[in-house]
Amino acid sequence: MSARSKRTALWANGLVAAGLVIMPASAQDGAQPRDVPEGFVVPGPAPTNAPDSPALAPGAQPQEIPEGFVVPGPPPTNAPEAGAADQAPPAAANPMSFAIAPHEGTTDWPCVQRRVETLTPAQLWAGPDLALADGVQRTPEMRRLVGTVIARRLPLAEAEATVADFVASLPEANREATATALFEDLLAALNAERSQVMEGIERYGAKQKELATRLREENASFFAMQREEGADAAAVEEARQALVWDTRIFNERRSSLTYVCEVPTMIEQRAFALGRAISRAL
Repeated sequence: MSARSKRTALWANGLVAAGLVIMPASAQDGAQPRDVPEGFVVPGPAPTNAPDSPALAPGAQPQEIPEGFVVPGPPPTNAPEAGAADQAPPAAANPMSFAIAPHEGTTDWPCVQRRVETLTPAQLWAGPDLALADGVQRTPEMRRLVGTVIARRLPLAEAEATVADFVASLPEANREATATALFEDLLAALNAERSQVMEGIERYGAKQKELATRLREENASFFAMQREEGADAAAVEEARQALVWDTRIFNERRSSLTYVCEVPTMIEQRAFALGRAISRAL
């Protein structure tokens, strides 16, 4: 025996003496492999080469579930309630009955801001009940005030101070009702202005779409004209100038779109600020 073989044998004998040799599972403590009980299911996914289950063999019958057996896992969402088998099946319910119908979209709205059709009092008003305004008679002074403070040329801080002074000058007895009526009139006027602005923005977006379509057509026509043999140089130059001009107009309108889309937001901010100024003055 070589020196290396002697060292290997001594190392193996040392492991046996120290009890570090791992014996096969079937030889530990004289244990013998046990039969798998009938019906036992090995956890985990089924092996890909597993034979078909006897339960699926032709003529096999499913076994009855023992009384009191509970299937693990959450209950099925479509499980019938106890005693429901003897009752008539209920009418099918609409699974989307909880959903709210979305607003009708438009492909002509060019702004990144979401389109909101109308400003509602619940978004802007923190004062008394709006029902107080029903019996208030609108005076010429109130109408002039509304026309003055909704104008965007008037600085917002000045408009807030104007409505606050007006509310403070009202008699105590009908101050809340008159102030509420003033807010209603302001909101109606601002909503009307905002609707007109949004309609104009949609027309702006539709025009921009038409111009983009025309630019694509002009671009395709110009390059086709350039590739033609014996093309008229004057006609090619005229087509190029038209394409450059229309592209310039399109880009300028696109640059202005950011500022155009801010106008409805500015109206919303004015409506909120004026409503807050009125409610604080009460």
